[in-house]
Amino acid sequence: MKKFLSMVMAAAMVVSLVPATAFAASGDVKATAKVVGSKNYTQDEIESSKVNKKVSGPEVQLTFTTADYAESSKTAVKYTLSLDNANFYKDGSAIASKPELSITLKGDKPDTVTIGESGPQKSFDSKVFASGEVVTVKSVKFTDNDEVEVVIDGKMERGAVLAFDLTSVMDKTTKGKQAKVTVESDDITISNGSDLTYASVESKGIKASVKDTVDVAPEEMVELKELKIEPAVGDNIGAIIKTDGKLKLKLSSGFEFAGKKTDLKFSVGNPTIDSFEDDEIVLNIGDVVRGADVLKITGLKVEATSAKAGAVATLKVYADGNDTVSVEVAKVVDSAVVMSVDKDADVPVIYSGVNVKNVGITSSSDHEALEVTVKETFPGAWDDAKDFTFKLPQGVYIASVQSPSADNMQVADVQKWFEGAYDKGDYEALTFKRRTWTETEPSSKNKAELKFTLVLVADPNFEGDVALTLTGDALKEQKVTVAKFVKPFTVEAKQNDLQIDYRNTKVPTDVVIKEAEAGLWDKNTTFALSLDKIDFDDDAKVTVDSKSGLKVKDVKTTKGAVTFKVDSKSDDKPAEVTISGLTLFMQRNLPAGAYDLDVFSPVMLGVDNGNRESVADQKGTIKDTGFLSQDILGTSTTKRVVADINDDFYSVKAKAGFVNIITAGREDTDSFTTKVVVPVGEKYLVSGENKVEIDVPAYINAGGYTMLPLRAVSVALGINSNNVLWDQSTRTATIMYGSKIISMTSGQKVVYVNAAPIPAATSVEIKDGRMFLGLRDLGNALGVTDITWDQATKTATLNGGK
Repeated sequence: MKKFLSMVMAAAMVVSLVPATAFAASGDVKATAKVVGSKNYTQDEIESSKVNKKVSGPEVQLTFTTADYAESSKTAVKYTLSLDNANFYKDGSAIASKPELSITLKGDKPDTVTIGESGPQKSFDSKVFASGEVVTVKSVKFTDNDEVEVVIDGKMERGAVLAFDLTSVMDKTTKGKQAKVTVESDDITISNGSDLTYASVESKGIKASVKDTVDVAPEEMVELKELKIEPAVGDNIGAIIKTDGKLKLKLSSGFEFAGKKTDLKFSVGNPTIDSFEDDEIVLNIGDVVRGADVLKITGLKVEATSAKAGAVATLKVYADGNDTVSVEVAKVVDSAVVMSVDKDADVPVIYSGVNVKNVGITSSSDHEALEVTVKETFPGAWDDAKDFTFKLPQGVYIASVQSPSADNMQVADVQKWFEGAYDKGDYEALTFKRRTWTETEPSSKNKAELKFTLVLVADPNFEGDVALTLTGDALKEQKVTVAKFVKPFTVEAKQNDLQIDYRNTKVPTDVVIKEAEAGLWDKNTTFALSLDKIDFDDDAKVTVDSKSGLKVKDVKTTKGAVTFKVDSKSDDKPAEVTISGLTLFMQRNLPAGAYDLDVFSPVMLGVDNGNRESVADQKGTIKDTGFLSQDILGTSTTKRVVADINDDFYSVKAKAGFVNIITAGREDTDSFTTKVVVPVGEKYLVSGENKVEIDVPAYINAGGYTMLPLRAVSVALGINSNNVLWDQSTRTATIMYGSKIISMTSGQKVVYVNAAPIPAATSVEIKDGRMFLGLRDLGNALGVTDITWDQATKTATLNGGK
């Protein structure tokens, strides 16, 4: 069954609560607050006799988003405006000692009224609203220098704007201080009405920025992105640089300006370059630039003369009478080739276990990962005499490559180049062979840049981030996250210890299948449950929760597999489907040990295509001929054999060891008779007289301990592969052998034998998707006492024998 699923499924994959207000019972009025015309001052400006701490111009506006009134509604509303670090008036100041407040109502025709504490009430023009509704300012009361209460009567219209003038005097005017306003009302709901800044004091200085920082290798040169210079406060550059003033650019230690004066280009004017030194450039900007609001400089080149990898080039920009501003412009990298994705782009979420057309589910995902960019930091850095490879995690596959480009790499047909790389990568990676592109000339300005977007599908059991890894002899290994896979359903199941009873052996626990999101499973999508080497009998029961609205049909057991079909999709809640009353048909010659449960959707995996019998009817009839893949570029429907597979390559395993066959009088068989030789660094081991290929070799870890692959060595010693279990959720491996149950968890420095903890010399590690245990620790756990280590050949030998 596993072999059949591995092949066929892989083939298909690649093909208001409203606050209590005066209107709560009969109406609803809401407004949103914002400041319009906020002011920024320098300290000199705000403290000058011209300004004298006075703020003029800003206003706080209330935009009415809801204005529902009943005939009996109260329409008089009190608004309270409170200032922070400012006062509405002060006796003897530039603001009149008799306080007044200007209020504007904006509708069809705006109107402004000004009213003081002793003045009579005033009404806005009746033409403010086309309806003729009259709105009146009933009273204005300054309860303190920094607080005023205003009562306004009348029905507002949706979209109307009520604006309060914020003419005031700031208390503190040192750099960084702000004047803020809060507007509140007990009668209506005001959103965003707290601590709104309407005036601030900033340093008199320069703002400098670049479009992006650039990477540079040690002792190499790079051109900076566009440098943008503008005033921090003021309308133009003349506000910060006086007539005949100088603008200076200075580099941090370890970097020098490179190139020539004539390389520099300016967006406005023609500044004179007074000096062009290694670490400083001085510009005489002139009146044309002084009148501009911004100056952009391109053509600046920087060399990392003594800076090491990780160092950052900082450019200081300053002029007399201003604070110095610094901007990071470059970073030194020790890799001359850099891989990246758009850091601001959202990582796409794709469902695993389905093809690019999302057959069986309602998702609209196009399965495209983030666009990947690989570029050299300087011309000639990318060596074309070395291979390079892009690797994906095990269980993630490439269905196609979208819009690949290879600028300045002299590749005639980029799509065919990618297809060839997939072939050379044994259809599990993209390996670009040396001399299949041409490196750039160091004297050129053109840098090599590779861009592509992968269309991905994933093993039904794969979930989590997809890290694309770039490796190569001439490259530093780099990783970027390009996508994230989630399962369209999850399965909850428990292990069941059972004795062989031939027919109608009852499974005491249920299996629960949970939908990832409401409405995800499409109508007529089939689900199937099967066991490795064991058939289900005919009396399973399938029930659906009462809240999701999902319905099922065609529940049956055929050729040992339980199947059911979605009759109607779920509604507001994800569905939970419970399969209960499972019974087994068990051959009496089944060996003791663990048997895995597979739960899958033949429709999602492409097995149920409507043109042949279901997967259950085909169980065990298809030979393992290899992994079938659609053409890499998706331009052909032709299928071809592209790689051999094993049981772990394309798994739909839902519960490892779902059935654990035990026998009452089982004798201990805790001794091994096989000699196992494990050479470090080699992709094989020797079990007795047989050479066994392994995918991840033994290695020596950072602590100096020899680390052996747990499953490969256990099976080589004679343990049934089905008795070596893996729990992805806890990252725990369990070995069931004789009377022993041995378990270990990644990252822990302990091994449990029959629940008794045994300290380990080194932590359990995972490398390339395989679990490794220290040589002596593994021997102690399994009871192999005769272990030898050959330092000269770096070979471990476990001598099984009585």
